[in-house]
Amino acid sequence: MKKDMNGQDIFAKDFKQLEVWKKAVSLTEKIYELTKEFPKHELYGLRSQLERASVSISSNLAEGQGFAGIFPNQVYHFYAIACGSAFETRSQIELIYRVGYVNLETYQQLEKEICEIIKMLFALIKKVKREIA
Repeated sequence: MKKDMNGQDIFAKDFKQLEVWKKAVSLTEKIYELTKEFPKHELYGLRSQLERASVSISSNLAEGQGFAGIFPNQVYHFYAIACGSAFETRSQIELIYRVGYVNLETYQQLEKEICEIIKMLFALIKKVKREIA
C-alpha cells in the first residue's frame, strides 16, 4: 500500500479519503459563498471562471482516483490537471482581491488555503510519479 504525506493510501478507491480532496472541496464551498456577492456583470466572467477552476481541483482528484489500480499513469495525469486548476484558482483569488471583491483578511485566508492545497498536490504528484516510474 503506497502512502501520501499524511500516511494515506494514494491509490485508495474512495477519493473522499484524500485530505487534499477534502481541503479543495472546503475551499470551493467558501468560494461559492463569496461569489454570491459579486456584481451581476461578473456572472459569466471572473465569478464563473473562479468557481469552475476551484471545482476542477476536486473533480480531477476524484477522476484520477477512479483510475487507481487500473491505469496509474492516468492518476498522475488527472492529479497534474488538478494542480494546474489550483494555480488558476490562486491567480483568480489574487484578481478578486485586486479588483476589490474581497477584503485583505479574506484574501489572505484564501491564499493560505490554496497554497496549502498546491503544496499537498505537489507532494501527492511526486509520490505517484515515483510509484509509476
